[in-house]
Amino acid sequence: MPPAPMSSDRNRPDDASRSEDAPRSEERPRTGVVRPLPQVRDDHALVNGLRAGETWARAALFDRCAPDVERILRRILGYEIHTDMADLVHDTFVQALGSIDQLRDAGALRGWMQSIAAHTAYRTIRSRRVRRWLRFWEPAQIPEVPVDDVNPDVREAYKRTYQLLDRLPADERVAFVLRHVEGMDLGQVAETCGVSLSTIKRRLGRAEGRFARAAKRDEVLSTWLEEGGRWTT
Repeated sequence: MPPAPMSSDRNRPDDASRSEDAPRSEERPRTGVVRPLPQVRDDHALVNGLRAGETWARAALFDRCAPDVERILRRILGYEIHTDMADLVHDTFVQALGSIDQLRDAGALRGWMQSIAAHTAYRTIRSRRVRRWLRFWEPAQIPEVPVDDVNPDVREAYKRTYQLLDRLPADERVAFVLRHVEGMDLGQVAETCGVSLSTIKRRLGRAEGRFARAAKRDEVLSTWLEEGGRWTT
């Protein structure tokens, strides 16, 4: 004869015999619910999120555009010892978020951010020069490029290039760097600077003339110009 089934009460240990320190199943700490950020598939979705004030959209904008913004700022300004690059990047994004409704074409987001970065650099150059004039202060030498393995000749050419760029009017310097350092075509330079193609051609012509004349008088840069075949005629 099979044994009688045991009572479920006899199967469970007596509550009184449990250690007071033993955790109950319902007392286990609960982990937070992880919700993935929305996937941004294109610029239109990102811009719509920005206009709606979505937190994820602001984070996505920074992740997507911060490298471009910082590169534009650094190439226009150089490694200026008196410039806090993090502050300038922050200022660029603050301006972008505050004027997102002015972006007409969401597909032009990247170029729009580059334009804001270029204008941030332009204002920085202008304000820096005003401060120097008010203080009767001459800028210190441009610091060494913060890369250990750069060829000394390249480092010296870099320093002298930015010393010459510092003599150009701010609008010409921005145009020159976007064209010849960033490598934009004329249409992109005009769009980034917010001017017509004919205006940017004239501006670049003046900038190239000033730079070439000064570089030809520089013992280091004159060699680079001759080897590179630019503005040597």
